[in-house]
Amino acid sequence: MGVYYMDFFTSIWRQRNYRIAISFALLALAWLVTGVLKSEPQNRTAAATAGAEANSSPLRVVVRRINAQPFITRVVVNGRTEPNRSVRLKAELDGVIVRLPVAEGEAVVKGQVICEIGARDRPERLVQAKAVLRKAELDYAGAERLQKKGLQSETDMAQREVALANARAEHKRAGLDVDNLQIRAPFDGVVNRHAVELGDFVRRGDECATLLDLDPMLVVGEVAESQVAALLSGGPASAQLQEGQLLRGQLRYISRQADAVTRGYRVEVAVDNHSGALRGGLSGRLVLPMGEVSAHRINSSLLTLDDDGNLGVRTIDDDNRVQFVPVGLAGDSEDGVWVTGLSDPAALITVGQEYVSPGDVVAAEIEPAASHLSVSIPLERQGAVPATDSQTPQRGEGQ
Repeated sequence: MGVYYMDFFTSIWRQRNYRIAISFALLALAWLVTGVLKSEPQNRTAAATAGAEANSSPLRVVVRRINAQPFITRVVVNGRTEPNRSVRLKAELDGVIVRLPVAEGEAVVKGQVICEIGARDRPERLVQAKAVLRKAELDYAGAERLQKKGLQSETDMAQREVALANARAEHKRAGLDVDNLQIRAPFDGVVNRHAVELGDFVRRGDECATLLDLDPMLVVGEVAESQVAALLSGGPASAQLQEGQLLRGQLRYISRQADAVTRGYRVEVAVDNHSGALRGGLSGRLVLPMGEVSAHRINSSLLTLDDDGNLGVRTIDDDNRVQFVPVGLAGDSEDGVWVTGLSDPAALITVGQEYVSPGDVVAAEIEPAASHLSVSIPLERQGAVPATDSQTPQRGEGQ
């Protein structure tokens, strides 16, 4: 077999055309191998140079220096509206209801008559008591004159004094009976319901009507024992009703005794209800003030997570080196969130924070102090992109 192949190649080589073709093929192969060997070190050198240039060009970011501000932390609990006062007006005399001058749901002022009981002979008893009192006063005055002349004993004087006191007591009692014939409102309010009708016979202690004081209106709830110690009595508070109405008021009462069943502490927030639009029994959520802390207000989009899942923000130090600072959420508002754990002041990266990592050195552009909270703006519009075109970010704010 080997001899056969040798004869075959010898026969081909003897032909001039084949010899020329084979020679050119060998030269081309040698040229290609030489070019590959020379270009590979050059490519490695160029790649290393490009990488060094990319690493030496810091990223451009926008930084804002923010100062800490006092922030009142709050706790949110379920609540409901209640009247400021609810009184069940009761009769102090036996008798028949002869008049109900105020309808249910009608507003009344202090001293206005709500129910009236039949007088029977009570006015006449008052007249009689007044006459008895007049006679007792005259008898006592005459006894005093006789005593000065030595004609009246001490025993007789004591009897006259007792009679005068009894007459005064009977007159007072008769007058109260006449006054109590009319059950009056003890304060301005609304007659919520009548417990009697015209012609009903009531005894002493029976309910006549329920009177509500709806201004201010109370929003009440219960706070857990772990939170009640931090509440600020007298501080501003608010409530959001289920129908969407926002109420603002003052935390006026914190119970000193927990409920025996729920183990919660009752709290009361007084809100203005001068218009009378609020009703008792409306459900909502109470926002109550707690302690004051020092916190920074930032845009919520600036919050990020590190590799361990810790919530924080990215800042820079005095050497323009990126740092990840863990923060805690103190609360939120309509224009940002409040966080704790930052230095005061803090150099917060507001644009470009997703392009950098802790330890990177950046080129920082200080945001004007007059600007408001940073907002999510595409980075390419703010110039917060890598200085070299060789690096492509994975994810940016506003993407």
